[in-house]
Amino acid sequence: MMKRIYSVILLLVVFTACNRGASNNDKYSIQGTIKNYNAGSVLLEKLSLQQVTVIDSAKVDPQGNFKLEGVSEKGYYRIKLSDQIFWLFLLEPTAYKMDIDLARPDAFKVTGSAENDEFQTAIKTVNETQRNLNTLKNTYYAYQQMGMSADSLAMVANALNQAGAAYEKQLRDGYTNARSPFVALFYVTNAPPDKFLKENKAVADRLDKELPNSSYAKEFRAIVNQMSQQAQAQQAILDAAEAVKVGKIAPEIDLPNPDGTKIKLSSLRGKVVLIDFWASWCGPCRMEMPNVVAAYNKYKSKGFTIYSVSLDKEAEAWKSSIKKLNMQWENQVSDLKYWQSEAAMKYGVQGIPATFLLDKEGKIVATNLRGPALDQKLAELLQ
Repeated sequence: MMKRIYSVILLLVVFTACNRGASNNDKYSIQGTIKNYNAGSVLLEKLSLQQVTVIDSAKVDPQGNFKLEGVSEKGYYRIKLSDQIFWLFLLEPTAYKMDIDLARPDAFKVTGSAENDEFQTAIKTVNETQRNLNTLKNTYYAYQQMGMSADSLAMVANALNQAGAAYEKQLRDGYTNARSPFVALFYVTNAPPDKFLKENKAVADRLDKELPNSSYAKEFRAIVNQMSQQAQAQQAILDAAEAVKVGKIAPEIDLPNPDGTKIKLSSLRGKVVLIDFWASWCGPCRMEMPNVVAAYNKYKSKGFTIYSVSLDKEAEAWKSSIKKLNMQWENQVSDLKYWQSEAAMKYGVQGIPATFLLDKEGKIVATNLRGPALDQKLAELLQ
C-alpha cells in the first residue's frame, strides 16, 4: 500500500524558478568538454522527485567544447546526451567545469561546488552498492534456474540479506552525516520508504528549515505526508485484522437503522449473531442472501439473529433492497458511507460479502461462512 519513493536518479519534475530581479550573482555557468562525441549538442535538464524538464541546450563545437549559462533554482540537474546517456549533478549559482569522455562514461568530472562534490561522492557510493546487490540478486535467480542445492541458495540468500542490511545502514549513515540537505534527500530517496519513514520525515523537516522556499522542500513534504497517511491506513488495517480474529470479542458497532434509530451490536448479547457486511450494489452479496435468509428462518427460534451492515451510499437503494431480498430481521444498519463505513474500517473489511459469526457472549467464533458451512456452524452452536 505504501507508495514507492524512488531515487532522484529515476524520478524527476520541474519547477521553473522565478527569475525576477536576477543578478549576475544568481547565474550559473557551465564550461564543458566532451571527448568522442559527434552528435553536436547537449541538454541541461532540471530534476525533482517525479519528472524532468529541459532548461537549456548548447551546441558542441568541433573541439568538443560547450557552454551553458543562465538562472535556475538550486537543485538536481543533469547533462544529457540521449535517453541512455546523462550525468547528474547539483546546480547552484556558480561556475562549473565539466569533463566528459564517452569512451569512459564513469570518468565524468564536474568541479566548482563543494556541495556538488559531496553529491558526486554519494552517487558513486550508492551506485557501487546497488551494483553489488544486483549481482547477488542475479546470482540467486541464476541458481534457482539451474536447480542448485538448497544449501547453495541459502548461502547466496544470506549474503544478499547481509548486503541489504549493510546498504540500509549506508543510507542511514549517509543521510545523518550529509552536510547538504540535497545529499541527505538523495540518500533517503534511494531507501525503501516503508523502512525509512522516520528518516524521510527528518529530511523533510531539514528541507523546510534550510530551504523553506525551495520547490524540493514543498514537494518532498507533500510526499512524506502522503507516506505517513498510507502508513497510518495500513496500520489501521493491521489493527482491525487483529481485533476481529476468531476468539476476540467483536468490536462494538452502533449505527442507525432505516428509521434513524441506532442499534448497538452489544444489545444482541445472549443470541448467536451473524454480522453481515453487504450492499445493494454488490452482486455476490445478493447471490448469497437467499442462504442467509434461509439460515435466519431456520434458526431464529433457537436464538439466532443477523446484524446487517450495509455499505450503501443511497438510502432508498438500501431500503428497497432489504424488502426485495426478503431480509426480515430488524437489525439493519448503515451510515451510508460506502467503503468509508466506520464499521467496515473497524472490522478491516476489504471486500463484501464479509461475515463474522458471534456466540452468545459476543465472541467471534468464525468468519466468512457461506451456505452449508454457515448452517453446520449454527447447528453446532444452537444444538
